[in-house]
Amino acid sequence: MTIPNSRSEALWTGFLSVIVVVFGGLAVLNLANRVAIIPSVIWLLIIAWTLWRRGRDAGGTRRYFCDLLAVFLGRRFALSTNDETGQPSVRFGYELFGRRFYERTIPLDRIESVEWSPGQATSMAGRDMKDWSVALWYDHGDPEKSKKQHMLRKPDQDVYIVGPSRPKEDTAALGEDFLAFLRATGSTLLQGDTDSIYIREISATNIQQAGGGNG
Repeated sequence: MTIPNSRSEALWTGFLSVIVVVFGGLAVLNLANRVAIIPSVIWLLIIAWTLWRRGRDAGGTRRYFCDLLAVFLGRRFALSTNDETGQPSVRFGYELFGRRFYERTIPLDRIESVEWSPGQATSMAGRDMKDWSVALWYDHGDPEKSKKQHMLRKPDQDVYIVGPSRPKEDTAALGEDFLAFLRATGSTLLQGDTDSIYIREISATNIQQAGGGNG
């Protein structure tokens, strides 16, 4: 399944990249001319530290630059596969220059829900601010992480945002396509309280039973 790229992310990333390159070049030029040495050194150190940190988080500097190029040139996708243990899984990543790079693998039996909802801008403005997004919630399976996240709404789960933020109609269409993809891979998701929330079958059954017990 092909996942749309984010135009806003590409514009913002391009803007920041231009700033870094231009001012980085000016800093080097200043050092060559022995002008504004201290601020130039500080700026270059900030750039170096940022590149090192992001390269570390991405798994290497080369991977970081591939991730950066993918914002502009990559084709994002989700595919059905098996993880290291042979369990059916969904793998997310992007294709760049004919090569595939993978970002996250989620076993089907850990998928908790698929939801699409607006962001804070829509909630504050009271109208569609084109910031709706599709969220895939899944069990991370780490008790220690749950303890650290105990203040969050879903401490036992992590979230993966599928695709960019867009208007409600476009996001709903992407959500429906993603649901169809998941069901084709073998995942069973049932509609929740609204037509924008779908939860795995065992959770839906528990909710229905709890509702029946309260009645």
